[in-house]
Amino acid sequence: MPTITTRPFYQEFQTILSELQSGYHAGELSKKEAAELPAEVHLIEDENMMVGYGVVWAYTSAKQLIQKAEKDYFTEDEKYLEKDFYIDIKNKTDFVFIEALDVLKDFEGKGYAAFFMDWLKMKYPNKKMYVYSITKSRNFWYKQGFEVVGNTVWMSYN
Repeated sequence: MPTITTRPFYQEFQTILSELQSGYHAGELSKKEAAELPAEVHLIEDENMMVGYGVVWAYTSAKQLIQKAEKDYFTEDEKYLEKDFYIDIKNKTDFVFIEALDVLKDFEGKGYAAFFMDWLKMKYPNKKMYVYSITKSRNFWYKQGFEVVGNTVWMSYN
């Protein structure tokens, strides 16, 4: 039976990420400065083995996610493409941003990502959630009840 273990996001975990051969976000997370990382990482484990991980930010104001999005996701000349995101998030407070949800290649397709999302939905039952989806994972987010935010690649739940 899988479990979710929350641990501090230390340099040690960045080293583990840098050594992974799979995990979509591992490379970028392994190179970030400490100030750019959340305090915690959520490990998806099965029989005491890490099969995946999630990086989640809980924000109290839209400004926090907008700053992160502009820094990490939007190029200066593409901001206009994200106007629906800005409109949707503008007045939001107390919500969650899923920066990464990776299941290691050997464990894909076994329900671990869905297990993580069920856990996250229980942890934050009434909070709006956002994710910057990539084409490859969009069907997963639809299955989790997420909807596209306007004409963007952003998706939201709740």
